[in-house]
Amino acid sequence: MTFSRVLSKAILELRKEYLGLRRVEGGRPVRAWIEEDRVLGERGRALVVVLATRGCSWALSEHGGCSMCGYIYEGVKGDVSSEQIVNQFKGAYRKASSAKPPMAVKIFTSGSFLDENEVPEDAQNEILWFISKDPRVKEVVLETRPSFVTVENVSRCVQALKGKQLTIAVGLETVNDKVRKVINKGFTFMEFKKAMDVAKALGARVKVYLLVKPPFLREEEAIIDTENSIITLSEMGVDVISLNPCTVHKGTFVELLWKKGDYRPPWLWSLVKIIQDVYREIDTTLICVPVASGSPRGPHNCGVCDKRVDGALRKFSLSQNVSEIEKLSCSCKPAWESYRYEEMISM
Repeated sequence: MTFSRVLSKAILELRKEYLGLRRVEGGRPVRAWIEEDRVLGERGRALVVVLATRGCSWALSEHGGCSMCGYIYEGVKGDVSSEQIVNQFKGAYRKASSAKPPMAVKIFTSGSFLDENEVPEDAQNEILWFISKDPRVKEVVLETRPSFVTVENVSRCVQALKGKQLTIAVGLETVNDKVRKVINKGFTFMEFKKAMDVAKALGARVKVYLLVKPPFLREEEAIIDTENSIITLSEMGVDVISLNPCTVHKGTFVELLWKKGDYRPPWLWSLVKIIQDVYREIDTTLICVPVASGSPRGPHNCGVCDKRVDGALRKFSLSQNVSEIEKLSCSCKPAWESYRYEEMISM
């Protein structure tokens, strides 16, 4: 049995228990909030909406989905109607009532917005048409897997938005297909490149999420992999790269490793190093807004400096001024450097 098949089997076994805990109604979104963000190169505000759908088709397949992702558990048992999905979005949109321009709208589904099995085409169209009427909105970001980035889908979205900038966001995680296998991502780098070509040809921007420190990678290996991915993607013309340090979600293969002591989320210092190493070599927007920062399940340092380093990363993401992170220091930094070295020579 191949590694990929063994990994898929392990993920599927973990899914069984947790999928049964999903909620049964789809009348409200998973969450929605307003945040500061960069909107087409300017500082602005973004409405972020996570719609409650049946969930990611890849995670619901016989392959089990990605090894680190527990977002499928935020989905709904069974299908959610177009009317419910549209009402979820319109209800969430009220949070943006007082937001000032420039404004972006970012739509997530715990899977792919462009997957008709999650969000029916009529619901997609109505949501985008609804957004198109708001003059404050300059950009709309839709997350999806590459297989759904087709000429038909992108053209339809561009047309529905009536001149607002469409950005296609893809959780690529890494440019390395071997590393992507341990994530159980289910698509290749070449498939992503084809999707990017389609999006760019039709006037859409492309945003990529990179997973910092997937399972089975040591800290130093993760740093090298992420830096190589950033430089490669910048050279390809990706518009925005978001560094997503791996967090330990419940009911995932990564949690299984973490509980056994075989996985540690990345150090916050590693994120600082990555940005400092590549920032002057790239021509793209680079952001890093960690989730669960400072907790055992999220990226963390010693506990004393975590909040400060996290705050500096967020400031950098808004300003794109690398000086926000260049003067950071803490007594735990030598421990991080020793950890990277000792981890490499001990295996």
